[in-house]
Amino acid sequence: MRYKSEEYFADMSSNDFEVFCLSILKEYSSDLPNSNFEHNVIIKSSDGEYQIDGQISFELMGAKYLTLVECKMYKRFVSREKVQVLYDKIRTIGANKGILMTTSGFQRGALKFAKEHGITLITVVDGKMTYEVRTIEAKDIYYPDILPKYAGIVECWVEKETYSSITLSDSNQLKDVIDDN
Repeated sequence: MRYKSEEYFADMSSNDFEVFCLSILKEYSSDLPNSNFEHNVIIKSSDGEYQIDGQISFELMGAKYLTLVECKMYKRFVSREKVQVLYDKIRTIGANKGILMTTSGFQRGALKFAKEHGITLITVVDGKMTYEVRTIEAKDIYYPDILPKYAGIVECWVEKETYSSITLSDSNQLKDVIDDN
């Protein structure tokens, strides 16, 4: 599905978008014990250094967990290759999870690859895009005040593409999706 959300982020730099994405994830993870969110991290591994848009680390029952976050402000769908690059970073660094966030959606191959390798894909959209209006001529649409400014559309592959809307008002939704992928 194509989300025309890039216009909502036109005033953001790619750095601002990365910080914004991490703030969304931090909001969702507010009850995660001993969590640490870092932006623009260089991680050294045995075969070199990797730049990561964001990392989330936390400790639970004595075990350390690391999630890598990549953010893409694209006008086109994110390709499978971008998801593969994240997967390679996850394996090389030894992270537990990967999340790729974008303004544009994902190609079918990216959705399939992410599903096979447990990577969460999220398209960040204007909150108004989650409000369904059933009319042909939608000139003057009233949007309720309760709509979030932004929402995340979690995209995953089942047999066809499937989409789930999540908002900042329900942090358990994102946790459930990340745990399932």
